[in-house]
Amino acid sequence: CPRGLETALADELKEIAGNSPTLKVHQSVPGGVHCSGRLQDGWLINLHSRIASRVLLRIAQSSYRNEEDIYRLTVKQAWEKWFGGENTLRIDVTAIKSPLKSLNFTTLRIKDGVVDRFRSETGSRPSINTHAPDIRIAGFLDAHNVTLYLDTSGEALFKRGWRLETGDAPLRENLAAGLLRTSGWKPGIPLLDPMCGSGTILIEAAQIMQGIPPGFKRTFSFEKFLHFDKAEWQALKDAVRI
Repeated sequence: CPRGLETALADELKEIAGNSPTLKVHQSVPGGVHCSGRLQDGWLINLHSRIASRVLLRIAQSSYRNEEDIYRLTVKQAWEKWFGGENTLRIDVTAIKSPLKSLNFTTLRIKDGVVDRFRSETGSRPSINTHAPDIRIAGFLDAHNVTLYLDTSGEALFKRGWRLETGDAPLRENLAAGLLRTSGWKPGIPLLDPMCGSGTILIEAAQIMQGIPPGFKRTFSFEKFLHFDKAEWQALKDAVRI
């Protein structure tokens, strides 16, 4: 989530967890909140969270000294259980205080690990598409550890699916939702935005009042996962009362 909205996101996740007996909310960290549950709980968060930027599924974590340690961790993971060689792929790496000199080379070694794993297990390999990939893998490095995530969201969650055009400096929808929550506004309280621009804050407020989930009109990466249960996902959406 955007930095500074971790507490707001944690509160929102606790509300979402009220609809799932398996979703548990744990500690907040800079830029996010740890939670656990079934894979379908990730679907639920993608559908209902107004504040999250992405829902990342942790696949592996380990200490590292160099890029080859990261490659070895990547190639050991059973990526073929999550997606197929026919899917397109994008790798994104971020780091805080990492001793490695090139994030581009680290990204390349993660890509090599995924591709080599597919070649050895299936004989095929996913191709890279940086613009509109089916599957996204995220790597995060700190000074000592690397964590690999499978991105269940795809496009960032502030992209609700209804905005066709943007102005010169659009306010991201999840930041607008975070501002509403931290301001203490709730449905039924009059809301005035004297500098509304394209009306992002007001539109978010209107959707909250109408009970429209932010992910209702968009698609997600988890829909491309192997063994995705389309009927169960549709049932989650059908349960929404608008």
